[in-house]
Order: sequence, then C-alpha cells, then structure tokens
Amino acid sequence: MTLRQMEYLLVVAEEGSFTRAAEILRVSQPGLSQQIRALERAAGGELIERTTGTVRLTPAGRAYAEHARIALKAAEDARKAAREVLSGEAGELVIATVLSIAAGILPPSLLRWHTDNPKIPVTLLEYAHRRTLEESVASGAGDLAVGPTPKQWGGPVIDLGHEIFVLYLAPDDPILKKVQPYEGEVPKGAPQSRGVLPVSALHAHSWITFEGNHGLGEFIREYMQSANVTPDFVFHTGQIDSAVKLAGAGAGVALLPANALPMDGPGVAVEPFPALTRDLAVYSRTKLSPTAKRYVELLQKLPAVLEPPESHRRRQSHHQP
Repeated sequence: MTLRQMEYLLVVAEEGSFTRAAEILRVSQPGLSQQIRALERAAGGELIERTTGTVRLTPAGRAYAEHARIALKAAEDARKAAREVLSGEAGELVIATVLSIAAGILPPSLLRWHTDNPKIPVTLLEYAHRRTLEESVASGAGDLAVGPTPKQWGGPVIDLGHEIFVLYLAPDDPILKKVQPYEGEVPKGAPQSRGVLPVSALHAHSWITFEGNHGLGEFIREYMQSANVTPDFVFHTGQIDSAVKLAGAGAGVALLPANALPMDGPGVAVEPFPALTRDLAVYSRTKLSPTAKRYVELLQKLPAVLEPPESHRRRQSHHQP
C-alpha cells in the first residue's frame, strides 16, 4: 500500500476509465491494473467495481478514497514543509549558549532575526557552564551553539573573535582616580570603558563573583590566580544583572563581559590590566542547516561587539604600569 497506488486509485475513480487514467498517469494499462489489484489485496477486498464500460468505486473504495485524499495531501504538505526548512524559508532555530552570552551579544542579533524572519521562531537553550553547553550540544541539543571556543570539537567551528571583560565599580569609588584614560583608541568591544586600571590596585576591595556552577565564576577565579590577586569575594550571584546592580551600588567590584553591560548602567566600566578576554565561536555537531547559516551570517554582520586580538593587545601595551 503506497502513496502512488493511492494516487492511481483516485485517478481511475475520477476518470471512470483505466484507459484514460493510464494516459494521464503515463503508465501502461496492464501496469495500472496490477497496481490497483495489489492495493485491493492490501486493503482486503475490492475497491473498484468493474462492469462493461463502467468503472466506479465500491462502498469500500469510497471509504478508502476519502482517507487516500487526506494521506496524499498530508504527504504533499510534508514535502513542502521539508523543502521550506531545507531552503531556510521556514522551520525553527534552536540556539544553545551560556547565560552571559544570552544576555550579551545575542539580543541584537535575535531582534534583527525576528524582523527579517518572522515565520522562523528562535528557542534559546541557556547553560551556566561552557562544559555543560558542549556536552549538551554533542548529545543533540540545539541546531548550533554560540559560546566560548571549545578546546576540542569534532564538528564545524566558526570563529567570532573575542569579547573583552571589564571591571565594574560604583561611580564614586576612589580607586577610579587611578584609571589610566585611553590615548585615542577606545575598544570597540567595550565602548563604555573609561580607561585601564591595574587589577593589582584592587587588593583591598570587596569583590562580586558568580556561583560555583557558573562558568564565569571559574573563568574569573583562574584569571585572578594568574594575575597574583587574592580577591575577597563577598557576594556570589548567578545573574549578570544582579552583579551589575550590586557593583553599581558599591557592594564590590565585578568582572564582567563588556557586551553584557547596559550603556546607562549604575556603575563605571574600566578595562583591567592585565587584560581578560574570552574567545567565542559558533559550533555545531554537523554541517549547519541553511537557516543556521543565515543566522551566523547575520551575527557576523551586526555592529562589532567583539574585537580582534591584535587591536586589544596594542591598546593594552600602551597602558602597562
């Protein structure tokens, strides 16, 4: 029992003739008769009443034809839906990412995507840690991932550049007097930053960090260790927004991705010395679908929120204490 046999039955019934049906279907009349007989055997009885000069459906044939039309329409709809998804005209886009990126670089691209592709909804799968993100994507989650560049990955990886981290403090913090202003070049990846501040100058400060299962917490602790700074973490949070508000209110210093900060936030952003950056990439298990490719192209074309390493190193070299 195949879709083709169903189509044959409907054409025979509509034409009332095997001869005319065979001409329309461009098959031989004996071949058409064989296919109808095979369909009747599968159905368990006669579907067509054959009399001299007349071909019409039996009661069983009429019942079968009603469902055959539905099945053929469903099959055509399925083919159309698949073609639209394969061509990137429809479907759904599932993006896996980490919390900080969902709050930072993704929102502008998602807003533009919805404007350009209102029929293709986006689902965000957000993870607290890069390792959890990588494990989930490897296990089948998401159409693509946007996150820290994986150290080892078996599928496609597309570099996005790197994001800059900044120190975020209360606007009346006296330590801001030690900030070294930029000499001309302001970082594209941190347009709200006022200059560079040696992180060693913050030994006596209280710090705000992220919970133990949050990838940023681990990332920041590793940076502090490499910079020979022993921070006094007095607040632990799971949300960047909470860290921004706490730091802006004077509860401590927070080290945050610059692209996740509001331009009119309550605090002041400055770059730390030594610099802290994180390489970002798009990656997936297999070749990107046309829809996923279009999103990546959009993400790459939007105004820069990431910065090439060369310009960042050049700027930091001018501010070495």
